Amino acid sequence: MSRLFDYPKAAVEADTSVIFCLDSELKITYCNPAWDQFALANSAPGLCRPAPIGRTVLDFIDGADQHYFEKHYRRALQQTEPWERDYECSSNDLHRKFRLRAIPMETVRGLFVINSLVIEQPHQLDSCTPLEELYRTRHGLIIMCSSCRRTRRNLLNPELWDWVPDFVQEFPVRTSHGICPPCRELYYPDDTE
Repeated sequence: MSRLFDYPKAAVEADTSVIFCLDSELKITYCNPAWDQFALANSAPGLCRPAPIGRTVLDFIDGADQHYFEKHYRRALQQTEPWERDYECSSNDLHRKFRLRAIPMETVRGLFVINSLVIEQPHQLDSCTPLEELYRTRHGLIIMCSSCRRTRRNLLNPELWDWVPDFVQEFPVRTSHGICPPCRELYYPDDTE
């Protein structure tokens, strides 16, 4: 039987969950066909295999998420214990929540990472009109939550984050990422740094 590190390769290749393997430097050594399907469904054909192979997974993570994921991936490697978390990765019309499991491998030093879809349903949020002047900062940036993809209001109301599907479908020029307060509390409760 052909194996992919610790798992039967045919099963990993057929799985609908996005699965990839990381080496000890957090470089991607493998990704399954579901990776390509997810990239194509999210208008990112340039991220299909073999493009990600040999690149660090951190290249594919935006904003404040990057440090968080690096810390937890490295901890899972050092402690050889699985790490699990839920996260949101919605499109402009679908609310999607995933569960990530990073499992240390036994045969090589690295992680086997599984991203399974937990929820997929139409958005139930009220949509806001994409008026850039409501969202641009004084430096001309639009700040979007890298988890839920809501957009922060400009300096007049920075505590408000709105659902603007047009911005999710096509990021405005000079979009940057942050984490809105509800996502920080929900998805990053263990981030004490």
